[in-house]
Amino acid sequence: MYVLVTPNIKGYQARNAKHVIYAHKNEKGHVYIGQSGCMVNRWNEHLQIAKSKSHPEYGQKFKKSLRESKRWEHYVIGIAETASIANDVESAAIVFYKPALNSIPGTSSNTENLYDFQPLDGNGREIKLEGKTIDRYRKQERYSDKERKTIKCRAINKSGKSHVSFECIDDGMRVNISHDKRIGFCAGDTVKISFAAKGKTFYTTTEYSQVQKVL
Repeated sequence: MYVLVTPNIKGYQARNAKHVIYAHKNEKGHVYIGQSGCMVNRWNEHLQIAKSKSHPEYGQKFKKSLRESKRWEHYVIGIAETASIANDVESAAIVFYKPALNSIPGTSSNTENLYDFQPLDGNGREIKLEGKTIDRYRKQERYSDKERKTIKCRAINKSGKSHVSFECIDDGMRVNISHDKRIGFCAGDTVKISFAAKGKTFYTTTEYSQVQKVL
């Protein structure tokens, strides 16, 4: 996948970053801002969801634009070492660029432009990014989009653990999700978790699952 790296970032930084904050711009000039550990895999995931009528995100503005627009420019606009920092950069980018295709705001309250964002005008160094190989069993992605849904959960404390776990409010089953996505939540919080599939003993998630607090 060929991408433009904006002048505030070096090409090698974009290739080696643990988290990439990116922008997709269509021929109408409409922009979508997102973040991922692998921009290429995430783009392919977006394309797959856009074609899956059973997926809960099928009707989102960005997915509709993916079905209608044929020409896209792809930008790396920021990088981050941790998921928490990536949230901050993404939220700041959403405020800076005011993307027309984002359905929800970023998950961080940081709205200052601290990251030297650049215009998405075609300038920057073009590099090729490769997708990452995903172990589908390890990443819990053996379920289809049709089998996945957003579930409402409660954060709970487990004895001997420093971090919270999540259990589905409807059936009490635990949710298997990565540790970094539990950070910032406290026991008793009510959250929504996307891309969850019900197994025999627990819900599985993917690296693209999002955890959002329900106020």
